[in-house]
Amino acid sequence: MTVIPFSNANDIGDRFLALMSKYNIHPPTGSSFENELLSLTELIELMKQPDRANGPRAIPLLRAAAGVHDFAAKVLSVEPLPEFINFLPHLRLISEASIAPASLSQNTSSPFNDDTARKMVELYLGCLAAHVGTGVDLDSPTAAKGDNPDVIFTASPVISNSTIPEEKWALAIKTISSKQGQTIFERIKEGAAQIDDPKCRAQKGMVVINAKNALDHDALSGRTFVSLDDAKAELSDQLDALAASANYERPQVEWDSLFLKRVKRPVLFLGQSLVFISNGAGLRLPTSLKLLIAYAANGPVDPTAYGLAGCLNHFMQTVLNGNPGSPNNPPN
Repeated sequence: MTVIPFSNANDIGDRFLALMSKYNIHPPTGSSFENELLSLTELIELMKQPDRANGPRAIPLLRAAAGVHDFAAKVLSVEPLPEFINFLPHLRLISEASIAPASLSQNTSSPFNDDTARKMVELYLGCLAAHVGTGVDLDSPTAAKGDNPDVIFTASPVISNSTIPEEKWALAIKTISSKQGQTIFERIKEGAAQIDDPKCRAQKGMVVINAKNALDHDALSGRTFVSLDDAKAELSDQLDALAASANYERPQVEWDSLFLKRVKRPVLFLGQSLVFISNGAGLRLPTSLKLLIAYAANGPVDPTAYGLAGCLNHFMQTVLNGNPGSPNNPPN
């Protein structure tokens, strides 16, 4: 488990606020964005002394601390890259005064009308894709017609020690709030249709299901896990249950029909939450947990798609300090 010093976390908060100021991005007064960002100091102070994390406000504060920290680290890690200009329309949503319930964090449920949180996961995955490939482009966050994938990037994957020729890949991201299998399948089907749409500029693509609104976050944070592996298993079980629900009594032909053209297996299920791990001395240590589960939909996974999914997951786990890296040093 990677430990982030609180001095680093505070530094990331300051750097993220400076980045937004640089691009004249300011959360509206009284908005939930402002509450998230301006309370960052309070959140980090609470994380410094986890034994003070008591009462009904403690867990929401800790979740927000972990979520804002992780989101900011991902955005800061791509600012020097040429693709960053394509990310600014999403980031500028923070300045939209018309959006009341909105959040940056992907580790907790958001209100049903928080369309901005759904756009922020596009930015989040775009930041990961920028470390996996080049030429990352995001669909418009304000003028999207629903027929284009959310993230497109160019990749030259290495499979079995051989470099695959350059290809454009798409990620169609769907945020779900239901555990109902047919609803989940319909969202996967919608994402597949976006990738297969003739207007899509990618040659291949994967569907990503963001499960933030379908997870039982209270169950995850309401107990103390003996180890990080135990906590991962609990979150993994929840994600697996969502995939199993989509598969329940599903004719195989319905799955197979999704993967006849550009769409490749696996379907990815993204889950993030806050958990507490015992330190063996009576303290519950708040820990950010992030998983990207590959669901094969009862068929063979495409090796290139699976490799790219592994790379996306790698950078989701390792980019924690907001550093872009260099030719000899990976981002972190």
